[in-house]
Amino acid sequence: IAANESLEYLNLSWNNIRRKGAIAVANGLKNNVMLKHMNLSWNGFGDEGAVAIGEALKNNTILTWLDVSHNRITAEGIKFLAKGVEGNEGLKYFGVAHNPITSSGACQLLESFGKNSSAVIETVDITNVRVNEDLWAALKEAKQILTSLKVIHQPYMEGRKKPNPIASLKDWLGHNKHFELVEVFKRFDEEESMEVSKEVLMEAFQQAHLPFDKTNMEMLIDQLDGEGKESVNYTTLVDCDQVKWLDECLVRYNTSKKE
Repeated sequence: IAANESLEYLNLSWNNIRRKGAIAVANGLKNNVMLKHMNLSWNGFGDEGAVAIGEALKNNTILTWLDVSHNRITAEGIKFLAKGVEGNEGLKYFGVAHNPITSSGACQLLESFGKNSSAVIETVDITNVRVNEDLWAALKEAKQILTSLKVIHQPYMEGRKKPNPIASLKDWLGHNKHFELVEVFKRFDEEESMEVSKEVLMEAFQQAHLPFDKTNMEMLIDQLDGEGKESVNYTTLVDCDQVKWLDECLVRYNTSKKE
């Protein structure tokens, strides 16, 4: 990575990199002069990997997009990532979703971006973090300093409606523009019937690493089914924009619930 002179995009997700691998990657990032987009999600490197990546971020001004989601990083590990972004002048997207960083860890991260007068950060993904009063205050303060900042998080205040899985999927697709939902359906439609059962679709979405736990995955598939047929027909998805198709599924689902 340090010697790279041409590669700008690197996806190392789901490579079982673990601690030693993350440290090696981080050492390469310290002297990176070309790489702009790196996906390190689903590698399980934990807090020790976070320490190394935090150190790399202090020196790296080239990297603009970094995803370290699903890596078992705790509130202790996020401290080092927070230190790393305090002086970072290049990062525009930072994904730390589905790590057990807690709301206090998320506060530290946002406060660090807020301290950085040279920060160009646009999006921070902390999808699974529940927002309490302290985090809500940190969010508002960060957005006052970084006016274009978007933070993806759980809703604030108890009593609000649960997150809408289709809305969450649309948001995720916005950050993963190369992901083709129709290809997932086709891969698991062995009979080429343009229809996939809910059970098979659950396995398909898990293998595709969609960012949902089991409960929300089941809710998502129910919404896609829409009509209670225990399967999802994707005929119209083939020739349709996938976001528009998701909207149509949601309308059909909501209509069936009213009947």
